[in-house]
Amino acid sequence: MNPTPHARAALATLPLSFPDPTGVVIVDGGCDWPAEVTRALRSGAAGVLVVQPKPADFAELLELDPSTAVIVDSTWASNPVIGAAAQAFQAAAADGSRLECRVILAPGSDFPTALLDQLILVRALLSPVSKVRVQYRSDHGFHAEGMTDTSMTVDLSVVCTTAVPAAATVRLLTSDGSVELLIPTGDTAEPARLTTAGPDGAVQAPTQYETGHRASLRRLRELMASGPADGLADLRQLHADVLVTRGAQRT
Repeated sequence: MNPTPHARAALATLPLSFPDPTGVVIVDGGCDWPAEVTRALRSGAAGVLVVQPKPADFAELLELDPSTAVIVDSTWASNPVIGAAAQAFQAAAADGSRLECRVILAPGSDFPTALLDQLILVRALLSPVSKVRVQYRSDHGFHAEGMTDTSMTVDLSVVCTTAVPAAATVRLLTSDGSVELLIPTGDTAEPARLTTAGPDGAVQAPTQYETGHRASLRRLRELMASGPADGLADLRQLHADVLVTRGAQRT
């Protein structure tokens, strides 16, 4: 499904935040998205939203004027629960911890894009993943092992099936419990579920009924209003994750 109509629908729900929505350019993250973003920046767009970008070569894009706010609207990491989840995961992480990130997708999904989306999610929750080694791959999914900048091992897996809806699950096991995050598909505003378990039981964080597209647009508006020191910061992080993704595909 083309994600851009969902993002445009989300833009319509924020009339007070974007009184002049014509200044916001929404770019579908398909094969030619770097060229579209370049055109938007050179034409004087007030803000740019890149929706679910695929791995692409866009190093030259990072040399453009960073005064325009550009936000990456990622499949999983743009969910509004990420802020609270990052606090929970970072507080629970300890030496020797191991993170699990599993994604359910429809058959025929693009594996490099799926891996990139996972790397963006792990970065948002804990730390950038600096290297990945693919251990198994078939038409039904893959399993890979990564290492974060903080030396935490990350198990990355994708399962392609129609038996259950698309979703991402991230789990961190601790010495006395766990932190688990379930993010449903972004086609609806079904809330993510963040659960922290410990000796006293399990606690579920308050639910937030908002799509990732809408949350990304709110973040874009905040960045536009503040006058970003580096409006391309999202793209710089994305570029680092793309390089790791490409390195993993060559192993």
